[in-house]
Amino acid sequence: MTFEFSAGAGADFLTGFSKQFDLPVVGDELRIPAQMGQGNIRRIDLGHDFRLHVHQYTFREEFVLKRVAPEAFNDLVTVVFYSVAFPNNFLSNREVSFNCTKTHAASVEVSSGDLTSEIRFPAGHEIHFTSIGIRAALLGELLGPTEPNQLIETVTKANSTFLYHLLMIPDLERTLKSLLESESADPLKRFYYKVKAQELLYMVFSMLARREDKKHCQLDNLDASMLMTVRERLLADLSQPPQLRDLAKLANMSETKLKQLFRQVFGDSIYNYFQTVRMEEAASMLRQPGVPVSQVGYQLGFSNLSHFSRLFAKHHGKTPKRFQSVG
Repeated sequence: MTFEFSAGAGADFLTGFSKQFDLPVVGDELRIPAQMGQGNIRRIDLGHDFRLHVHQYTFREEFVLKRVAPEAFNDLVTVVFYSVAFPNNFLSNREVSFNCTKTHAASVEVSSGDLTSEIRFPAGHEIHFTSIGIRAALLGELLGPTEPNQLIETVTKANSTFLYHLLMIPDLERTLKSLLESESADPLKRFYYKVKAQELLYMVFSMLARREDKKHCQLDNLDASMLMTVRERLLADLSQPPQLRDLAKLANMSETKLKQLFRQVFGDSIYNYFQTVRMEEAASMLRQPGVPVSQVGYQLGFSNLSHFSRLFAKHHGKTPKRFQSVG
């Protein structure tokens, strides 16, 4: 089961989905029928050039979602909030595709309008993600005058290909949850959604604005492909810290170039990014009832549990045992 759509001017995801699968749209909601699965897709228009889509569904067969770059220039900025891990995600511009697996951590991706994406969801996989589409000029107005910042300028000018990746934070998760739980009978519902969408954008771009302010390096398609392959390798085994020379060889880049481009897209050094995801995985494991701290540490490759405890406390503000007891 495949749905292909364009993010070009005048494109309407919900209408296109409705037509392809012959499903009715009631108001701004499309419900997935029982023969296909369950759940719904909601479209929320927040104003001119500003739209929100909320996806919550499970399909009985594999679902492939393809976003195709429009032929004409498109200044749409897309912000996608992935609430769960998704396998087999592909991003590309019009020339070369590149792997972008989502494992271990919920994430946020900010991308330019000339990127094409393909995501494969396995049959029976519960899907939760929210996307915001906004024109670069309007986004620039919302962000308002800011201190000079190369990253913000790259996004709001929308004259080059960009991709930025962030790990999900609890504040974003709470705001996303409030969107899903809003009262349908609220007479000011649209205003509420707009405020929440702006809140999400504020948090995302606050995080991006705090990144090291360096000149944007143009992403080559092959380089982008290799960056995502590197991330996939990083997250494939969180018990083994990465070796820069091996990753550079995998990416067919110099170590200097790999470090520079990885930091630009992911906002941190390769090793720090690995350790952050590692500690997020540790926190997730420790939330499970009855899991010993020692088991978590050993499973994540720590032979010295004192070192694991110190590193965990550095990331989460409390030791693993304290985290287990108070959350």
